[in-house]
Amino acid sequence: MKIIDGEIRKIESKLNSNIFFDFEFVGESDEDTYGLFCFVQRSNPKNLFIIEMNDKECEISKNTLLVDAVKKRAVIQTGVTDLIILKILRFEEKKIDVKMGFQAFLKDFAKPIAVYEDIFEPFEEAFQVNVISVTQFKNLGGKVHLLGDLTFS
Repeated sequence: MKIIDGEIRKIESKLNSNIFFDFEFVGESDEDTYGLFCFVQRSNPKNLFIIEMNDKECEISKNTLLVDAVKKRAVIQTGVTDLIILKILRFEEKKIDVKMGFQAFLKDFAKPIAVYEDIFEPFEEAFQVNVISVTQFKNLGGKVHLLGDLTFS
């Protein structure tokens, strides 16, 4: 059984203020999060599906083919046909004054914010507006479906 940990990114469409979500995996090392995928149900973006690639999928060398193979398996397991994997376009970093001292830097530092492709309007942007816990997400009516031999920490 693989134990996963993480938080939920709350994302807002720039064009129409629609909200959708993504799971941000957290681990002590890359090995803790390697092979984990989060799919979002486009018709109900409060449904997140987390799945781990299997040994056969590990052998696929092209990223697009890998994602397609994992998605196909997730669709078969769930019966949900409109699963998508979110596309991060870039990360925006807060501008930091390079002349400030290290203590001021630590006080002013903020993690880069993800800018996504909007799932409702292709070619438009959506911005991460918040990070919430899985419990908070569930309190908002969200569901995280763990597919396979996965559990939360």
